[in-house]
Amino acid sequence: MTDETKLTGLGSVLRIQAVLVAIALVAGLAIATVHEWTRPMVMAQRGGQLGEAALSVMPGAEHYRIYTRDADGIPRLSGDDDRPELFIGFDARGRAVGAAIVASGMGYADTIELVFGLHPELDRLTGMRVVAARETPGIGTVITDDAGWVESFTRIQLPFDGQGQLQELRVRDNARLEAGEVDAITGATVSVFAVTRIINRGLAEWLPILREEFDQLAGGRRG
Repeated sequence: MTDETKLTGLGSVLRIQAVLVAIALVAGLAIATVHEWTRPMVMAQRGGQLGEAALSVMPGAEHYRIYTRDADGIPRLSGDDDRPELFIGFDARGRAVGAAIVASGMGYADTIELVFGLHPELDRLTGMRVVAARETPGIGTVITDDAGWVESFTRIQLPFDGQGQLQELRVRDNARLEAGEVDAITGATVSVFAVTRIINRGLAEWLPILREEFDQLAGGRRG
């Protein structure tokens, strides 16, 4: 075999190897692209009913990341078997547009589970949706059926004192939403107080964490 023949054969092998490497790179890029494209849909499916509620209380959110907390109370990305505790919502450009907190507690007749939204500036609510409740029909169920009352949670400002410390939301007749007040509903007092208490507890647990870590949880892309 001549040197020229050897060189020709080596060149063919190198070309084949280059083609194989190129195919592998393209395939890897395609897999990564498909994974990133479908990830929000997979995450949305994982979120289930809570995820649907989370999107409804985060204006502009099209997909989200789901977080839970470890034994030390530190947020981490939720696994398949974890119960969602926090959603960070993102718009179509990947910018964080808010957070949604999952919270629960006793109502008049049974446990109420709800999701409420927070503006990315963490200074006001952006919505509330009851996910599960078995309250007295026609009375306690106004917390889900009274559209005006539910909508009011999109406009409630969080109350802070002079030192910037969060104060609890309060139930009041003719509530001033800008002062952190929740409107009372005649005949459904217990359920209204329960929802307010549940949100206050969720805020107490999560607002200090979000003040420290929102940008990190959002990947540094605040809307």
